[in-house]
Amino acid sequence: MLPPHVLHDIHGVTRAAIVPVMKRRVDAGANRDMLAAAMTDCRTDVPLDELLQGVSRTFALSIPELPSPLGIWVGSAYLVCRIVDTVEDHPADSEADRQRMFDDLLATLGPPLQIDRCQRVAERFTGRRRDEPCCRLMNRCGQVFAQLAAFPPGVIDAVRACAVEMIGGLRKTPLTDAGDDPRWLCATLDDLERYCHYAAGVVGMMLTRLFDLHLGRDPGAISEERMSRARRFGQGLQLTNIVKDHPSDLSDGRVFIPPEVAHRCDLDPNTLLQPALPLPVRAVIVARAADHLDQALAYTLGYPAVPSGIRLFCLQPLMMALMTLDRALTHVDVTPDDRPKITREQVDDVMTTSRRLVGDDAALHEWYTRHRRVLAQRLADSPAG
Repeated sequence: MLPPHVLHDIHGVTRAAIVPVMKRRVDAGANRDMLAAAMTDCRTDVPLDELLQGVSRTFALSIPELPSPLGIWVGSAYLVCRIVDTVEDHPADSEADRQRMFDDLLATLGPPLQIDRCQRVAERFTGRRRDEPCCRLMNRCGQVFAQLAAFPPGVIDAVRACAVEMIGGLRKTPLTDAGDDPRWLCATLDDLERYCHYAAGVVGMMLTRLFDLHLGRDPGAISEERMSRARRFGQGLQLTNIVKDHPSDLSDGRVFIPPEVAHRCDLDPNTLLQPALPLPVRAVIVARAADHLDQALAYTLGYPAVPSGIRLFCLQPLMMALMTLDRALTHVDVTPDDRPKITREQVDDVMTTSRRLVGDDAALHEWYTRHRRVLAQRLADSPAG
């Protein structure tokens, strides 16, 4: 399960890591071809899956595991969420302008969907970002919503509910700019968890509804326990992003790690304004993320092993996140250009091992537990342990 902040290059996977893995995927490669064909707008001949690869390489890597039409639903749903996230993450020149973009997105979502309203968002956003993939996505947001409008009503309702809740939460985050002094977005750990819910937890809940629609289940009958695990899966992935992407967020004037964490570690909060977070601070965030991911394993194993698509879609980012957390504790010389990323070989191993073990619950549990024990020992050995 991959949320949006799930969200850009989720675990630091490089494009070079994606290509060789994709070449070895026969069945998933066929799904990828179908996804590309289905996500091409006949009026522009611009494949939406290219937008997907631009804004989230990790997501683009795992989505072909999903069967059709679920993969198409999920890909389009992610792009909708990424549009919302882009307005929050890379805001307009003024707070009033950003709020108008959020209002235009709400009007677009309806009900009913009003695709023409999203053009206002694209017009306000044009020329405001150096990030080319995000600009391409925002410029083609009408194409994204047109694709959504072609889906069954239940799918549209699930995506709408997620996006509306995201907007309601993310529009409250402070406006920041790369030219400003860094600004804390969260004062406490509770604030951080709340942010992670709106940025990614709601995406996990939406995906659960889409999975159940595809499986012929009633999405209104999802148990509270399973929905809680879905939410925590998203929060775990988001916290992984936050500890990994701290240097680049800092350069954008944003600090997600709250001062409360520094105080808990008997540190000056200004230590959070450096690209390399102190190890005790990293350990606090990594421990929280890992606790959430433990729930994600139970969530993943709740889906059928045959067909295996949903399990694989969840397993791959889960294992990459766990390895990224381990890397976050051991990577020393952190800079905006050198963040704690997993290696190409680790990506390859995750993709290969997940497919080999997908039908064996005991083996999957052992695989996860082996990596989790290593992380637990690193946390125990850290100053915050």
